[in-house]
Amino acid sequence: MTEPPTYIEPFTGKTYPLHDPRWRGENGSPLLISDLPGIKRSDISSTDRSIWRYAKALPIPVAAPVSLGEGCTPLLNSAIDGLPCKLKLEWFAPTGSFKDRGSSVMVSLLKQQGINTIIEDSSGNGGASIAAYGAAAGMKVEVFVPESTPSPKIAQTKAYGAEVVLVPGPRQATEAAAIENSAEFFYASHNWQPFFLQGTKTLGYEIWEDLGFRVPDNIVIPASAGSNLLGCHIAFSELMRSGEIDRLPKLFVSQPANCAPLHNSFQAGAEDFVDTDYAATIAEGTAI
Repeated sequence: MTEPPTYIEPFTGKTYPLHDPRWRGENGSPLLISDLPGIKRSDISSTDRSIWRYAKALPIPVAAPVSLGEGCTPLLNSAIDGLPCKLKLEWFAPTGSFKDRGSSVMVSLLKQQGINTIIEDSSGNGGASIAAYGAAAGMKVEVFVPESTPSPKIAQTKAYGAEVVLVPGPRQATEAAAIENSAEFFYASHNWQPFFLQGTKTLGYEIWEDLGFRVPDNIVIPASAGSNLLGCHIAFSELMRSGEIDRLPKLFVSQPANCAPLHNSFQAGAEDFVDTDYAATIAEGTAI
């Protein structure tokens, strides 16, 4: 008999039931969802033009999805430096960001669990996305952002009805301030709440379907905290378990030259972050 899915601390293996809303382990560690069996192509709801066509891949059924039509983004034939490639145009998402995938699933599941007030910290896209989906779910949303956040992102978040709190100092200070205020609001962080990755994994399922249920050789993913990267890894691992594919694609991370902590640590062969000088970059969505 298959064990029911749970929250799991990846470092200790401790589990928690999914019906208990939480965003971290009792020891403060991050959580994931335990390994799921994946789905077959016959499980896809082909009449649903959104990420919810993959609803059977989620850990628990969702009775009333909170959706704005996210997913099913174009896959464009292109070339870079003369090499053929395909570009997945995630900026076609409702709020302009792939984070809508994660927000839709996370907000849907939290709403189903009785959560009606949420707090988030963000440098821009994540906050705007959760504000939009929170509004669609009828939730009260508070978003903590760094004082340096571009004004158009703040305006977008406010336009969805969220209360925005400006926090001085580095990005980490914004997260700390949100966590400090999470006693009043449920901390629905796109970097902490594991349901969010259950939404971003739909990108992997979608690429597989876009390619005629085939696996690409390589996927290059811009990343900061890495929810798109982790989501794709989860999706293709599930497809391996379901027997739909027999190999994993190679996943590559790209980061802006002026803010590339994962790249710098990898090149140094380090197990943790390497102190490096950082500078402003036009790719501000990945500058974390």
